[in-house]
Amino acid sequence: MSGAGRLMPSIVVGVMGNTGIYLIPLLLGAMVSDRGFTDQQAGLVASADLAGYAVMTFVTAIFLIHRNWRQLVLAGVAVMILGNIGSIFVTSGATFAAMRFITGMGAGVLAAIATVSLGQSDSPDRGYGLLFAASLLFGSAGLWGLPVLMEQTGLNGAYVFLAALAVVTGVVSRNLGQGSAQADGGSGSAEVRRHAPILAILLLLSITVFWAQQNALYAYMERLGSAAGLSPQFIGFALGFANLSGFVGASLVAWMGSHFGRLMPLAVSTVLQLGCLWLLSRVSGNKDYLFSVALISLCWNVINPVQIGILADVDASGRLLALSSTVIGVGLAAGPALGAAVLTGDDYVRVLWLCGVLAVVTAVLALPAIKGARVPQPHG
Repeated sequence: MSGAGRLMPSIVVGVMGNTGIYLIPLLLGAMVSDRGFTDQQAGLVASADLAGYAVMTFVTAIFLIHRNWRQLVLAGVAVMILGNIGSIFVTSGATFAAMRFITGMGAGVLAAIATVSLGQSDSPDRGYGLLFAASLLFGSAGLWGLPVLMEQTGLNGAYVFLAALAVVTGVVSRNLGQGSAQADGGSGSAEVRRHAPILAILLLLSITVFWAQQNALYAYMERLGSAAGLSPQFIGFALGFANLSGFVGASLVAWMGSHFGRLMPLAVSTVLQLGCLWLLSRVSGNKDYLFSVALISLCWNVINPVQIGILADVDASGRLLALSSTVIGVGLAAGPALGAAVLTGDDYVRVLWLCGVLAVVTAVLALPAIKGARVPQPHG
C-alpha cells in the first residue's frame, strides 16, 4: 500500500472529526430557518457543538491517548451517530444544545486520535498536508452541496447525512493502527528528550497564536474588501478562490513532506504573509484583493501542517500533540476578539498590523522547536 494509502484511515477520521467546524455556518442558518430558533439560540447551539469538541480533545489528550485507537474512534463514531440522529427528534433549544454538545464530544475524540496517529507516521508533514487538503475539499463540497440537500429535506436531512458519514468513518477506521501513543520520552539525543516538553509547549503556543492571527484577519476579510469599494459578489468569489489556493498550499506540504526541511517553508510563508498584509492595507482594486487573500490562504495552509509536523517530532508521548486540536479552538475564539480590541471605526490598518506581529510571533515561537526536533531525512 502506498504512503498516502496507509495514512488514509487517519485522514478520514480527522476530516470527520472536524465536520462541525467546516459546516457550522450552514447548519446555524438552517436552525433559524428550519427549526425557528432565534439567531441567538442558534449561536448558542453552535457554541455547544464546539464546546463539546474542545472538552473532548482535551480529555482524550490527557486521559485517553494511550488507549487503543480503534476502540476510541469507534466510541467517538457511535457518539456522533447518536448525537446526529438524536438531533432529529428534539425540539427545545436546551435539549437540542445538549445533543449537539454530545455530538461535538464524539468529534473531539476523532480529531485528537487523527492528529496523534498522523504525527506518529513516517512522514507527519505529508500526513498533515493531506489532512488539511482533504478537509478543505470536504468543506468546499459541503458548502456547495449541503444547501441543495437541506432544500429538499431540511435540517434533519443534514443530520442523517452526517450520521451516514460517521458510519462510513467507522468502517474505514478498521484499518487504523491499533497502537496507542508512545509513553516514552521521545526520539533523538538525550538533550532533545530533556527539552522536548518545553519545545512542545512552545509549539502549542505558536499554533495558538497562528490561529488567533488567522481568524483575526479572516473575521474582517469581507470588511476589508468592502472598505476598498469591492462588490459583495467579487468578495465572495475571491474568498472562494482563497479556499482553493489553501488546498494548493496543503497539497504542497503533502507533496514536499520534509524534503526542504521546516525552516524554509515557515520563513518564506511568514515573509509572504507580511507582504500580503501590506498589500491589503492599500488595496486599490479587485486584483490586489484577490492576489492578497489567495496568497495568504496558501501560506496559512503551509504553516500549520509544518507546525504540527514539528510538534509530532518533539512530543513522542502524543499528549501535547493531541492538545493541538484544543489550542486551535482557543486561537480561533481569541482571534476575532483581538481584532475587535484594536479596531478603530472602519480603519482596519491596526488589525493588519496586529496580524503582522502575530505572524512573526508564530514563527519565533516555532524556531527553538525546529532546531531541537528530530529532523526527518529526505526521501529519494
